Amino acid sequence: MKLIIVRHGATLENAATIAQGQTDGTLSAKGISDNASLALQLKEQEFRCIYASPLARAWQTAESIHLYHPAVPLIQENRLMERNLGVLQGNPYPAPYSEADLYEGMETASSMADRLSEFLNEIKYKHGDETIVLVSHGYLIKVLLSLLHNWPVEEFYKVKLMGNSAYIVEELA
Repeated sequence: MKLIIVRHGATLENAATIAQGQTDGTLSAKGISDNASLALQLKEQEFRCIYASPLARAWQTAESIHLYHPAVPLIQENRLMERNLGVLQGNPYPAPYSEADLYEGMETASSMADRLSEFLNEIKYKHGDETIVLVSHGYLIKVLLSLLHNWPVEEFYKVKLMGNSAYIVEELA
């Protein structure tokens, strides 16, 4: 199975270094523009469906892609939501901050890996050798890449963060 993994467009909160976590976020003008460019890049790609986090910043990114693929199902998938950042959510990141740090109420890397593993098993069974699009968030994509490459999920913070409105293509064996 081929996965086209997309990170949502830039948000006002990204620019203000606000910890969004499982809050919706607000796409910036740049995020909206970059999403339009991303959608054009993917216009000629063929895929079976689009799974997207229901959080507004990811969902709006998925809708941009869907404009050029109206016959393809667009499906909200809660397991693609960003990491719950606990007490940090909606607040500026503390300084210093490390992605490896755990704060009160923050979701662990293993918890993210568990929900992603469950989802990956389901889509592998459902979609076989098809190509699908996943629209998600920075931390979650780092854990997803760790799973796909058999890297230690506890060290997800070592995986390079994808840019906003960017995509990569990966294989799910």
